Amino acid sequence: MRSTQRQQAAVAGNPTKSYIEGTVNEPTKFPPPSPSHGSYHWTLERSLSIALVPLIAAGAAKHGASGVIDGALALSLVVHSHIGFDACLQDYLHKRKYPVAGPIGTWALRVATVGTLVGIYEFQTNDVGFTELIAKLWAA
Repeated sequence: MRSTQRQQAAVAGNPTKSYIEGTVNEPTKFPPPSPSHGSYHWTLERSLSIALVPLIAAGAAKHGASGVIDGALALSLVVHSHIGFDACLQDYLHKRKYPVAGPIGTWALRVATVGTLVGIYEFQTNDVGFTELIAKLWAA
């Protein structure tokens, strides 16, 4: 196939030919800047990471005694993990190159996160709690 035909197929949006639009000499199209995907998102991630330090210390000092600390620590760890795994999926399983596996991975992560939150809620309300479990495992 000639390069002009391949280029025309790519520009026409034919998915069987190529997913690249245009030629190699055209600049990359960047999404419009958005604070929710930039500085606000970064600030939320860093704040959550910093908040884990005193929550872990408080949970270690008062393990099992405070349901609020248990809940805050568990929620923070799950959200922190979700953000980290989502960043890995965006970097290595992005939708542009993997149009089927990318969304499946993203939805699998969302389902796993919701399932983890439900499981931790059940464990917090019907069992010893998150920090008490860690204290028992640490002592074992």
